[in-house]
Amino acid sequence: MSLNSLINEEKHKQHHMEEKNDESGINICDLPDPLCALIISFLPTKEAIRTSLLSKRWQHLWKDISKIDLNEEYRERQVFREFVIKLLFKRWQHLTKFSLSCSAHENAPMVNEWLRGFINPGIEELNLVLYIEKPLVLPHHLFSFARLTKFHLYMHQILELPSSILLPSLRSLSLSLERIIFPDSSSAGRLFSGCPSLEELTLIDCDWMNVKAITITSPLLQKVVIRDCKYDDFVDEEDEDHGIDNQNGSKCCEIFVDGTHLKSFPYRGFPGDNYSLLSSNSVIEATIHIDSIYVDVEQLPFKDTGSIVLNLFKKLSCVKNLRISEDAVKVMSIVDSSLRDLPVFSNLVELCLFTYYPLGSLHPCELPFQPFLEMMKKTPFLQVISFETGVYVYLDCEDMDPLPACFKTHLKTIKISNCGGLEHELLAIKIL
Repeated sequence: MSLNSLINEEKHKQHHMEEKNDESGINICDLPDPLCALIISFLPTKEAIRTSLLSKRWQHLWKDISKIDLNEEYRERQVFREFVIKLLFKRWQHLTKFSLSCSAHENAPMVNEWLRGFINPGIEELNLVLYIEKPLVLPHHLFSFARLTKFHLYMHQILELPSSILLPSLRSLSLSLERIIFPDSSSAGRLFSGCPSLEELTLIDCDWMNVKAITITSPLLQKVVIRDCKYDDFVDEEDEDHGIDNQNGSKCCEIFVDGTHLKSFPYRGFPGDNYSLLSSNSVIEATIHIDSIYVDVEQLPFKDTGSIVLNLFKKLSCVKNLRISEDAVKVMSIVDSSLRDLPVFSNLVELCLFTYYPLGSLHPCELPFQPFLEMMKKTPFLQVISFETGVYVYLDCEDMDPLPACFKTHLKTIKISNCGGLEHELLAIKIL
């Protein structure tokens, strides 16, 4: 047999096997309807609906999707509302994930109608971003969904809550706004006590002005994220006419976070409220980020800010990984003897120092920053130190004095990021 004949025969066999594989393969059209609907659910909602144009069989499959994501575009507001109204004619019995982001301004009844039409007791994940000027009362039955596991709420008004709240499966709760206002201590307490399975809690710019004290407790709580900026409340002169106290006022709320299994505590902002950690010995990683836009050594918005930060550090004495902003140390050092009152971080093995200026701009940290060196005396077993936004020294500085003891004993790694190669940055590297 010639070489060409052998090649042609081999090609014929290969082609025959490819045809056989094609015949035995599974096409998406061969899948059962429930599985096709599940696949469609992973598409954006508009794209999922457009699959109805594929064929007669696909014409109604999208009606059984399990996820709807409605995001209003500013330039297409009227088109968006007409689209939502058309969707409301369908009964969404299989819906498990629902997301709505819209600007209704004064049309709160319209949003309430939408929520009643889409939300059902089978919902597992709920994401609501609502820009509404008029009061909006969320459907009360929402706070009794047995299958709800993840709930994110963004609103700018008072959060009216029902007299009874029970979300037994809720593991992740995120309240982010400017701002969610709690009516009183009792309603806020009902919300957190009604989530016995809560593992992750995020509070962003929530307004506690009507709450004197609150305890957030959950036996399964592992992560609490705090974003708290109240500076504008205290420096805006117009607020004086609305009963908002100034920096010497008494509107500060006592917020106690009690989680025996708490492992992560990221905090960012400028504290207008006093956060205190209970049972914090389990915390492994923490961030204390005081925004530099609010820090003015000569004129601090809050006289007791340094004490609040110091108390947070005291509660985190068992932490293993700690990220702190340079201004967190700065505001604390203003309080007399605060650095001497710092606990010994006997478990701390990795420390990260950073500085973020307004609008997220990076700025290197000052290496011979005395309060920071004083704090380093409290980290005897430190193994890794990171300068996340870079590091520099003044050109007349030649050494770190006093040298923290951990530099001579346990320190193994020094990480420096965002180094621009400037003279005062290279000098810092040389000293290190």
